[in-house]
Amino acid sequence: MRAYSALEILIGVAVGLTILSIAFAAVALGMHLRTRWQEQRRQRLHQTWRNALLAVLAGEQPPQELIDQVQADCHADFLSFLIPYATTVRGEAREQIRTVARPFLETAKEQLSDSRSLVRAQAVQRIGLLGGARYADALRSCLDDPSPQVVAMAARRLAKVGDAAETDLILNSIGRIDDMDRRQITSALVELGDEAAPAFRAALADSSRSPFVRVCCAETLRWLSDSSSASVAERLLRSNSSADGTLDPELTASLLRLLRRVGRAQHASAVRPYLSSTESFIRIHAARALGQLGGPEDEDALAALFRSDESQWVALSAARGLIELGHTTLLQRLRASDHSRSALANDVLPAPE
Repeated sequence: MRAYSALEILIGVAVGLTILSIAFAAVALGMHLRTRWQEQRRQRLHQTWRNALLAVLAGEQPPQELIDQVQADCHADFLSFLIPYATTVRGEAREQIRTVARPFLETAKEQLSDSRSLVRAQAVQRIGLLGGARYADALRSCLDDPSPQVVAMAARRLAKVGDAAETDLILNSIGRIDDMDRRQITSALVELGDEAAPAFRAALADSSRSPFVRVCCAETLRWLSDSSSASVAERLLRSNSSADGTLDPELTASLLRLLRRVGRAQHASAVRPYLSSTESFIRIHAARALGQLGGPEDEDALAALFRSDESQWVALSAARGLIELGHTTLLQRLRASDHSRSALANDVLPAPE
């Protein structure tokens, strides 16, 4: 058996690498063509579905005609197609979309047991938005999901399709997801309506609840303009040993915002100590709350904040508080002076005539 020379070996390696490169290029081209074909097919299907859906919503054809057009391998894609329409319509139009989606929601329910949390969260969104109240049990089962993302989606969707009876269940679940955006949670909790307000007040007053849950409750009560929650907020603010006591700072700020919305003059004394908080964002909300609840006796404290607080945002809130109280003498005087806050005073006051 003859030995191969180094040149022959190099030529063999080069030929092998060339063949391998051609094979890889062929595979890549095949994948590209397949992806392009799939995208073109998806666009054609969406256009067909869109025309049929608009005809259904216009009453020109029954939902079953659209349902019959959806092929067996397109159920998940069809549900994704419906989502943008379901989020932009209300009333009878949304019910029509849910009627069209109903035969395919079993596909989404099967995805609730998928090992990938993103797939489960997507399935929860589809079920909650396209299934409505009749799928509330499926949403409840997801409140124990190991993924915070799935729990948050299930809680938000259950709040939108459920009623006040779901409140405690939802609050218990969001206690596990305190890294989520509370504004999204609050916007969903508001959907439970005024009937859920007693449960929100009870949770707000419950010190065993996480600060995140209590903040969500305070913000929800604020958006519901629940006047009965003013006494709860006042009691919690007074229970603090000082302006920087035991209450969570974010909760303190939420309580001050809540009192500004639903409080009365009698609650102003619970707010005043927080003008001296070491947290600037608490001083901001205390100043704004006093602008709504305070009286002439608060002019000096707000004026002092405006003149000398280290935070310009606190000074701005103090100025707005003074304007809301109708006490603008100090601001008028400072506007005409060389004080460091004269420009700010000029910004918040009406232009002189």
